[in-house]
This record gives sequence, structure tokens and C-alpha cells, in this order.
Amino acid sequence: MTVLGAIFLLAATSRQNAAALSLSLADPCTVSDFPALCRGTIKGQTNVNAATDVAIRELMKRTRQAKEIAEKELKRDGGVATCLSNFNSAFDNLDKALTNIKENDGFSLNINLSAALTDYDTCSDAMKETREINVIYKSAGVLYKMADNCLALSTLVKH
Repeated sequence: MTVLGAIFLLAATSRQNAAALSLSLADPCTVSDFPALCRGTIKGQTNVNAATDVAIRELMKRTRQAKEIAEKELKRDGGVATCLSNFNSAFDNLDKALTNIKENDGFSLNINLSAALTDYDTCSDAMKETREINVIYKSAGVLYKMADNCLALSTLVKH
């Protein structure tokens, strides 16, 4: 390959990478496992920091709602108790994640979002073990997907 050919190939590759990057910024949800849910959550945000912030805030709102539902359960032991505890923990982790975005601390952001993801997964597992496939179990599944999307978006956050 000639030097000129290598330069042309490098320039073409760089343009493709730049185009791919601008595409992901035009739609940050392309990095998520649940893009339709992500797009509905971030409501057209193209700034990745703002999109991640909006996604986390929506997840906190939904977590609060799921916690309220779990608190109304007549049987508040076993899986429900585990979910209540984990919803509280997830909320705290998400609150820390919002601070991490403001401080441009991508490392801590990923840790706190991963912890929230684990909280929702633990709730789902606890409900599965009790064989209580109910609104709390279903809520935990949606919250897990939303947290997974937040974690995916966080990989785009500028550090």
C-alpha cells in the first residue's frame, strides 16, 4: 500500500468514526439495550450528560412509585421486604449518580448506576423465589431495564 493510499484509508476511517459518533450523539439511546424505553425516557435529549440526568431522574420517580406500591402490600415480608430495602438503596445510589454527573466523575457514576441495577435485580430474584409474580416483580423488571439504559448512557458522559 502506498503512503497516499494509507492516508486516504485513514481519512475515510476517521470520517466514518466521526459520523458514528455524531449519530450516537443525535440519538444517545443507540448504545442502550432497550432503545425504545430509553427514547421515551429521555424525550429527545441529545446532550449525553443531560440525557443521562433525565433518565436517572425518571428512574428515581418510578422507583419512588414502586416503593409506594410495595409499602401498601398486605404481606410485607420476604420478597416485598427485600424489594423495599433495595428500592431505598437504589434511590440512594441514583441520588449519588446525579452528583457524579455534576462533578464529571464517570467512574463513580458507573459504580452507583451498577449498584442500582443490582438492587433492582435482587428485588426481582427475591420476588421470583417467593413465586409472587405481581406488580412489584413487574415494576422491578422495568426499573432494571431503565437502570440498564442509564448505565449505557453513562458510558457516553464526558469526563
